[in-house]
Order: sequence, then C-alpha cells, then structure tokens
Amino acid sequence: MKALKLTLLSTFFFLFLIQSPLIAQDKVDVLILNNGETKEGKVTGITDSIIKFRYVGEDFDYEIQKSDVAQIKFASGRIESFGSNPSKVPTDGSHAGSHPDRHNKIAVLPFAIITNDAGLTVDELRNFTQNQAANTVRNEYKTLTLQDPLTTNAILAKAGINQDNMDSYTPAELAELLEVEFVIFGAVKVTTKGAVSSTYGSSSYNQKSNSSSKKGTIFSSSSSTTTIEYDTMVDLRMFNDRGDNLYSNSRHAFGTGTEAYKGSVDYMLRRTPFGSKYGKK
Repeated sequence: MKALKLTLLSTFFFLFLIQSPLIAQDKVDVLILNNGETKEGKVTGITDSIIKFRYVGEDFDYEIQKSDVAQIKFASGRIESFGSNPSKVPTDGSHAGSHPDRHNKIAVLPFAIITNDAGLTVDELRNFTQNQAANTVRNEYKTLTLQDPLTTNAILAKAGINQDNMDSYTPAELAELLEVEFVIFGAVKVTTKGAVSSTYGSSSYNQKSNSSSKKGTIFSSSSSTTTIEYDTMVDLRMFNDRGDNLYSNSRHAFGTGTEAYKGSVDYMLRRTPFGSKYGKK
C-alpha cells in the first residue's frame, strides 16, 4: 500500500512538473493604449519611437507608435509605463479585433499624386497606380481577398471621400467603411528634372545627269525631339482595421519616365507581411 501511495505521489509530481511550463507559456504581454484599448500578445522589440508587437497566433510583427502606449504589462510580471494614464477599457467589444465580415479582406486606396508638371494627367496616373498595385496584391497575397478598385472608389465616392479630404479619416475608419481588414495607402511624387533634346540629321548628294558637269545638289534634313525627365518618389503604407501600421516605406524609383513608379510599388508590396519577400531588404 505504501509503495502504491509513493507511486501515485511520484506520478502527480511528475505531471505537475510537465504542466507548469505549459501554464507559464500561456502568459502574454499586455499593451494598454492611451485610449484604453488593450492588446494581448508578445512584445518583440522596443525602439525610441516604435513598439513591435505580435498578436497571439500570428506570425508577423505590428509596429505601434510608442506615444500611443500608456503601459506594458509583461508576462514576467514587470510593468513599464510611458507617462500616460490609461483610460477605462471599453467593455462593449469595440476594440476586440476585426469584424468577421472584414476578415482577410484588403483594399487598395487611390494613390495621392504630387507633381510640378502641369502637363501630366493626374487622375489618369492615379488610376494607373491604384490598378497596378491592386494587380500585384491579387497575385502576391494569396491568403487575402482583394476588393476591386472600382468597388473601393465607388464606396468612397458615395461617402463623399476624395483626395482632398481623405486625410481627415483614420485608417481604421476607412477600413470599416470599406468593410475590409487591411487597407493600403500610396503616394507618388513626380518632379520634373529637366528636358533633354536630341537632334537627328541626314544629307544626300544628287549628281546632275549631264556627264559634262561635275556639279550636283546636296539635300539635307534634320529633326529634333525633346524628352522630359522625371524624379519619382513612392511612399507605401499598410494598416489593419485596428489602425496598426503593418508596413511603411519610401523609395526613389529607378528610371526617368512617368512609369518609373511601377518597379518601386511592386518592390514594396512584396515586402509587406503578406508578400513573398517579407523580411527581406
């Protein structure tokens, strides 16, 4: 009997040792934002201005502005405050996460076009950049459902939202309006560098048919073309419907034509958390 009791005690003790680490692994870091919202997951890095945070069950990091965070309660029990008192946490579930109807849906917003060339058709360039970005998203982001740009633009127009007032809306508000989980913002700045002129000429000699004459006539012609060269900068940002900034980058485009933006847009879209080049420079 004593041997049986000892065996049972040993078994319970062994199971306790196994379960203890598992229980510890369930602990998470908790971020409390200035607006009272809480986020549970793991803090993966802290810089002077950014806190990198990973939600439970997800594989990529979000970047949250440090100025938006009031306090971090680490899984270890340590608490770090950032100088703001968190407000009361909402209890209505308004910050609980993405609405099921928006889950895994993404929209590409119309790109902002900034240029000093009055000859460029801004609306046409805006449509081209938005559609090209949408095509890359469709091909790259296999786990997400793309909202067609025509639908996106129609919803924005019906809500009275355009390039002049879009900055008045937060990424979270736009995502909710469009009923998507992710939104992509883009801007292309096209600046005239100058004009390059090229001149082409040719000449021919026509000898007179009179064999006694050595003289003839020289005919010459010339043409010239002028090409305007541009310097192009592309900015790209990606947010989710919680307002978290998932990706932000700017690049100088290669080339001097008006379509130089294409390579930079593709490059950056492939390096967002859903792109095939995520994590690569």
